[in-house]
Amino acid sequence: MENIKKSLENWLNDLNNFSFRNYEDLPELELYMDQVMKYLDKQLYIFQTSTSDKQITTSMINNYVKGEVVPAPISKKYSKEHLAVIQEVCTLKQVLSIAEVKQVLDKTHKPGQENPESYNEFNLMNSTTTSNVVEETFKRLNDVDDNDIEALNKIALDYAIIANSYIEIAKRILYLNRNYEFYQKAKEEYANAEKERLEKEKKKEKKQEESENKDSEEN
Repeated sequence: MENIKKSLENWLNDLNNFSFRNYEDLPELELYMDQVMKYLDKQLYIFQTSTSDKQITTSMINNYVKGEVVPAPISKKYSKEHLAVIQEVCTLKQVLSIAEVKQVLDKTHKPGQENPESYNEFNLMNSTTTSNVVEETFKRLNDVDDNDIEALNKIALDYAIIANSYIEIAKRILYLNRNYEFYQKAKEEYANAEKERLEKEKKKEKKQEESENKDSEEN
């Protein structure tokens, strides 16, 4: 590689033209694991920095299934719904924990159903955001010489700091959402338990009152 800036610009052009397939364009035929891996390797190739840099592996997918982040395959076959969710996970896992990824997807995907609108909306948002960032990066590169490592490193540092701020905000939002849902669930459980307790007390009081009335009548 003789020209860092040129290599970066070529990759940025590829990235700008990249997007995951929309839901309706995903393979209609259900795939076995080895076929899934071949398909995803082609889709995710642009993000690799070396041949050993695997964006997805069979172990990862199996763990996502065990963690109920990705639906379990049917007869060892993966449908287009599986592929859509796995591609979303591949994007989000770069910045969120798998537990947080599951928290996000649980709100946008209805279990046991196809979710084309949700996936296509995610895909559009991802592509649009990427295009905006690529455009901004090209503007910054206008003032950078071909192999100016110091200037390029400054851009990388700036982006890393910005990305970290967004990540921290996203994680805080998800944390607050979890706490709120936990509080609401606990509140509901307490209300139900209190209701059940009061009903038991009323029944006990009624039974006691009936017993006292019966004793009074006998006397």
